[in-house]
Amino acid sequence: MARHAHDLGPSGNALAPVGVASAQPEYARAPSGVDTPREKMGARSSERSCIVTRVALPPDRLIRFVLSPEGAVTPDLRRTLPGRGVWVTASRARIAEACRRNAFGRAFNKEVVTPADLADQVGRLLRKDALQALSLANKAGALTLGFEKTRVTLESGEALALIEASDGSPEGRKKLVGAWRRGDRTERGEPRPGTPDVDEFTIVDCFSSSELDLALGRPHVIHAALLRAPAGGFALTRCLRLHRFELIEKHASGGAGHCGAERQSRNSSRQSEPPTPKLGATTSESSRRTAGQKSV
Repeated sequence: MARHAHDLGPSGNALAPVGVASAQPEYARAPSGVDTPREKMGARSSERSCIVTRVALPPDRLIRFVLSPEGAVTPDLRRTLPGRGVWVTASRARIAEACRRNAFGRAFNKEVVTPADLADQVGRLLRKDALQALSLANKAGALTLGFEKTRVTLESGEALALIEASDGSPEGRKKLVGAWRRGDRTERGEPRPGTPDVDEFTIVDCFSSSELDLALGRPHVIHAALLRAPAGGFALTRCLRLHRFELIEKHASGGAGHCGAERQSRNSSRQSEPPTPKLGATTSESSRRTAGQKSV
C-alpha cells in the first residue's frame, strides 16, 4: 500500500496512579488506540492500535473516530477533525463489533452516542472518497476510459490497475486480462480483484457502471485503467481501502472465486438430487393416482 504521512504518535502504557510521578512523558502514558498530545503537536508514527483487536496496524488499515460536540461517535477518514481520537480496524465487521461491545465508550472513558448504522456510514464515506479519488485521477490524466483505449494501455504496460464495472460483461474483462498478460514483462499470476499491493497489477470491481458514470462524467463507463502516476496510485489506495472494508471477510476465506466455486458445487449437487414431491401428496398417493389415470 502507498503510505501517506499523518500526525500520529506511538502507543503507550497505562496511565500511572493518581499522585504517583512517572519518568515517562505524557504521550507515552496514553491508553493504546487513543490519540495523544504528541500527535496533536505533529509527531508521527507508523502504527496505531485497534481498540477492538488491540493489534497495531498502519494508519491506512484503520479508521479514526472522534466525538462530536453532542457526544456522538463520528468517523474521521482524513484524520483532520479536532479532539481526542480512537482507532478501529478498517473493516465493517470490526466497527460493528466495536459498537456491540461498547468499545467506544471504554476508549473515550465516558458515555457516548454510537449510531446504530455507524458501519454503514463508514462504508458510504469510503465509497464516496474512492469515487472522488477516481474523479481526480481522471482530471489529472491518470485514467483511460473505453474498451479500446484500456486495451492499448494494458498492452503497453503503463496500467497500474484495471477498473471494471461490477455489472459489466465477463467476456470484456477476460479480453482485457489477456491484453494485460500480453503487455506484462514479468512472470506473475492472473490478477485478482482487490490485490492489496499497489505495486502489482490489480482489478477494482467494487463500483457499478452508474457510479462510475457520475464520478467520471461520462455515460456507460464499463472499462477503465489507472495509469502509473501519483494520481493513479492515490486513487488505487482509496479503492483498495473500500475493498478491504467491504470484502475482507470473504477474501480471507478464499476470495470471490472460492465463493463462486462453492456456489457452483452446491447448485450441481442440488441438480443431481431427485425431485422433491409436491406438498400435500405422498409418493404412494402420487403413484396410485398415476395408476388410476392409466386404467381409465
